[in-house]
Amino acid sequence: HSIKLIQLKKAGKNYHLQHFGVMPLKNESIVDGTIMDAGAVIESIRNLVQMEKIKTRDVVTSVSGQSVIVKKIRIQQMTEKELSESITWEAEQHIPFEISEVNLDFQIIPPPSDDDAPHDNQMDVILVAARKSKLDDHIGILNESGLNPVIVDTDVFAIENEFEINGESDEDKVTALVDLGASAMNINILQSGTTLFQHDIAIGGNRYNEALQDEFDMSYEEAESLKMGVGFTEAYGLEQVLELLVTVSEELCDELKRSLDFFRSTAENVAIKNMVLSGGCARMKGLEVLFSKRLRMPVEIANPFRNIHYSGKVFDPEYLQDMAPMAAVGIGLAMRRMDDR
Repeated sequence: HSIKLIQLKKAGKNYHLQHFGVMPLKNESIVDGTIMDAGAVIESIRNLVQMEKIKTRDVVTSVSGQSVIVKKIRIQQMTEKELSESITWEAEQHIPFEISEVNLDFQIIPPPSDDDAPHDNQMDVILVAARKSKLDDHIGILNESGLNPVIVDTDVFAIENEFEINGESDEDKVTALVDLGASAMNINILQSGTTLFQHDIAIGGNRYNEALQDEFDMSYEEAESLKMGVGFTEAYGLEQVLELLVTVSEELCDELKRSLDFFRSTAENVAIKNMVLSGGCARMKGLEVLFSKRLRMPVEIANPFRNIHYSGKVFDPEYLQDMAPMAAVGIGLAMRRMDDR
């Protein structure tokens, strides 16, 4: 896990990169999106803000993990005002938490003009529920770091926001956005800016570290270096390490395939055309090639800096290219505006 800080400036329709910084966290400071070592996280945030010389204290942030539920539901047609009054009742039918323990939000999905459109005066809605305790912890950490969170989003919608605003989406093409996090993978299948399917899988990049640690009796940090293709020695032979990394990659890929197969079984007329990988693990060399062969579809690595303007004197283009996959959430958040839904 690491803290990412990104500041963009909008000029007309273009975005300009002002700041980009990454601060690694101690192992297990955050587990499944839950902050376990508040002191370490606060210290890292403060150091990053100071290092980047950030003047504003207003920030946009996001949450993820098992305490956050994003679900597409189909309900009786009603106005946005009517839904805001009845969302609590609707949510009770679909989320596994006590309603009193969560904050709720929703977005009505515009009806498509095809056979999948809801019938009988029904409509599709994206329902979001986040545990209040999780939000309170997250906001509290930022407040203690001297920051003021003005918007709290979810990782999945931040990535979607970046994908749409950066002009990477094709109106008719169905794309699977997959975020490979440390402790989980998230799948968001999109068409025309609308989520068709969203699912979290409780396995992520740490699976590589665990496998390397078990096999070679090494530290988490050594495993992280090997995972990213550095740190090979005689003790950790290239062939052995690569074989292990491929095995874990296939394991992750098979988990993804199960979710994609489930989606296909519920949406028979929808064909996924391509996949875009983001997150720290997407930086692993050759991962998109393995995924593409195993899933039998084009797979590419996200580059949220693709349409972002920046000064080559301030930012190293090679560094941005290398770090791009793990910046997708941050770029999507930095593109948010106060009046955005």
